[in-house]
Amino acid sequence: MQCLVDARMVHLEYAAGASRDACSVLLLHGAGQDHRAWSTLLPGLQRAGHRVYAPDLPGHSDSAGPPCTSVEALAAWLLELLDVLGLPRCALVGHSMGSLVALHAAALAPQRISHLAMVATAVPMRVSPVLLERARGDVDAAMRDIAQWSHKGSREQPADPRLLDATLRLMQSVQARWPAGDLLATDLAACDRYADGLEMARRVLAPVQLVLGSADRMTPARATAELRQAIPQAQLSLLDAGHALMQEQPQALLQALLQLLERT
Repeated sequence: MQCLVDARMVHLEYAAGASRDACSVLLLHGAGQDHRAWSTLLPGLQRAGHRVYAPDLPGHSDSAGPPCTSVEALAAWLLELLDVLGLPRCALVGHSMGSLVALHAAALAPQRISHLAMVATAVPMRVSPVLLERARGDVDAAMRDIAQWSHKGSREQPADPRLLDATLRLMQSVQARWPAGDLLATDLAACDRYADGLEMARRVLAPVQLVLGSADRMTPARATAELRQAIPQAQLSLLDAGHALMQEQPQALLQALLQLLERT
């Protein structure tokens, strides 16, 4: 599925559920990824009857660039996308960088967001200066670092190499589609600079689910303490996973999202 936002092409994966009473759900991917990050979740949401949209953010894979350089710009783009899609109200689910975009949009337009799920999130979402510099100068090394850190693993029990390879290949394919070569660095810098998250969180009216990985090394669960205080209606799901919950715990994540969508 394709549409135009500000005269720029946007690619979306779309799946239409059969239930009249179900929600419209929009899935927002994280830094350096695209809609394929949600491939394990989209069929289950569709089977539950929901109408599901998973866009590529600007400059990512099949969506035209340039990439947005801030969370605020991405949130403004997202609200324009909802207008183009004819969605007066929908649920937002965001992973990592996508969770910040979803949060900011839910605060800007609380009447339009029925539910908010923040997956593998942290507010603020500070990025290691070493990783930021590596993303600017040696993007392949930065992607390999992110793939390694995204998955649950230890010296005694290393991460599943198939999951590591899949995450790396996804990021490499997305990066290769943006000729300027600075896509990952742009995304990471946007996360690192976003300073209004806690203030915006206090404006959110929708039911909120925080879905976190107990072994997440990129956005550890302890980093959400202030966020949970800022959103008193937020419920917490803590899964046995790293940062890449969609790949490591797809069924548990799906159940957490379905439970959120049942809340009013």
